[in-house]
Amino acid sequence: MTQTKTQIFYSGNKNVLVNHLFNQNENKCPRWTPLSKIKNANKVRKIVSGNHQNCLIWKGTNNLEFHQANNQIKSFTIEKEEIKDIQSGYTTYLILTKSGKVFSLAENCPCCEVPLSDPQSSTFEKIRPVPFFNKKENNQKVDTFAMVGWSNYFVCKDGRLGDGTSNQAKKIPILIFENVTRVFGGVQGYGFFFTTKNNDLYAAGANQCGNLGIGNRTNQKSPVKVPNWKAEDILDLQTNDGYSILITKEGKTYGCGLAFSNGFTQDKSTFTEIEELKNKKVVEYSGGKNISLALTNENELFGWGFDSDNHLTDQYGNTRIQTPCKFNLPEIFQNNPSIKLKITCGTYCIYLYPSYNNCLIQDFQKLFESKIFCDSKLSLNENTQVPIHKIIVESRTNLQISTIEDLINKESFSKQEILLFLKWVYFDEITNVELLKQIFNSLNISYPPKNTFQKDLHDLFNDEDSKDFTLLIKNDDDEDEEEYEEILVHKIVLLTRSGLFREMFENTTEESKSVKDYSGKSIESIEILIKYFYTEKIELTADHDIQLIIEELEDSIEYYQLNENSNILSQLNQIKIKL
Repeated sequence: MTQTKTQIFYSGNKNVLVNHLFNQNENKCPRWTPLSKIKNANKVRKIVSGNHQNCLIWKGTNNLEFHQANNQIKSFTIEKEEIKDIQSGYTTYLILTKSGKVFSLAENCPCCEVPLSDPQSSTFEKIRPVPFFNKKENNQKVDTFAMVGWSNYFVCKDGRLGDGTSNQAKKIPILIFENVTRVFGGVQGYGFFFTTKNNDLYAAGANQCGNLGIGNRTNQKSPVKVPNWKAEDILDLQTNDGYSILITKEGKTYGCGLAFSNGFTQDKSTFTEIEELKNKKVVEYSGGKNISLALTNENELFGWGFDSDNHLTDQYGNTRIQTPCKFNLPEIFQNNPSIKLKITCGTYCIYLYPSYNNCLIQDFQKLFESKIFCDSKLSLNENTQVPIHKIIVESRTNLQISTIEDLINKESFSKQEILLFLKWVYFDEITNVELLKQIFNSLNISYPPKNTFQKDLHDLFNDEDSKDFTLLIKNDDDEDEEEYEEILVHKIVLLTRSGLFREMFENTTEESKSVKDYSGKSIESIEILIKYFYTEKIELTADHDIQLIIEELEDSIEYYQLNENSNILSQLNQIKIKL
């Protein structure tokens, strides 16, 4: 199994110097440079970039790193919160947590973004809670938000849309619409879009370039409906400096606004499908001041636009890419479809990096979808049975299967509704908040869930009484006798995390309570690997033969047929660095 080291690349003006994004001598392709100072790059979930070539990096659950153009790096942690999203405007970064709170990392300057923060604080020195939204008495929890150049907009969980920059004196967002489901912006945007519960798309703001897609070039002080579009069809929509790009859930790409940035050679005032991408399925889009990037489901990267502010003429050596052009990827990502990429456009820089993969979640999602090795069932009122894995469902809910059946059947939940609930049970997916609240209430479980799947599985690892299987490890010190050391495990965890164990269990009877490990690896290495199956963490101590264990764990990836996105190698590399 080929393992790829996690790397993040950028291209563009990273150090304020004139360093053009595109190199005319390299077939208009970006000059990719590794961003080598990021630690634990495998944990990066999202990168956003604003002005001055700064970027904010979200890693893990609630950790942030702020990389500045002067090469300073600042680390932040939002205590007791789990980050849901981060976004960048021109000079302000906003952070949204799953509990509905909003925090900012802002520059200390008299711009309209700063009143959301503390204007007396030093520039980019600390993460600060955004007033109003974090005050308990207002009870206004934010569900989604968008930075739009100098402005910002918030959608509360009750569907109210607020403009966070219109009322600077009171620092309270002005209510501008209700029944809103999602809001769209852009790092250099001057207009914005939002969708409603009625399945409509609205736009407002600057429109002198036709960038709102409403068929004219008149600025809109109040929201106006964008014709011919339904919310349910839209995957993503971004508006930037005079242009907007819309991606449908089918992967089709549409542009409007200023030519050369909208994907065409002429201005457009309505969303028009981009010809060069008609046969491509775009899964992600990101736009900066003048640059657009589109990533397809086959990891093909297309880009178009300008490379600097001096875009009216080519006399300075600037490159203008009028319509989407295919870019070469860094060699480490070429011809490797197993790596799913993410893209980010800032004002002057673009970033390319592997998408964050939680192998633990991925493996249990596959288990849920395959329904293999199910050992129990949930019986519903309409004589329907849903196959499940008993230990997973009971450990996640702290309820016995019979109790769960009694409680959910009182409410007559359908099979489809229970399947949505089981997606949370198996891999933390929440697709219908209101339904999940109803089921949690029926089961007398508090919502939102306090424990993540990963923590619950860690607790399961420590629950010796529930372990139902024995892994037998050959004791190589005694060659004459066949003696084995024992490791107690949960059978379902081993077969879920390891292709080898899955094959072994397929060839054993259901009544079998043990299996032999013939790897020849030390008991210490196997114990560490088993704990990794539960926790996604490699933990070594000074008592271990560290060099031996590193070598054995490196070999374990292929031997035990682990998830190809396993982060074991990156963890071992970090351990090597510290040695």
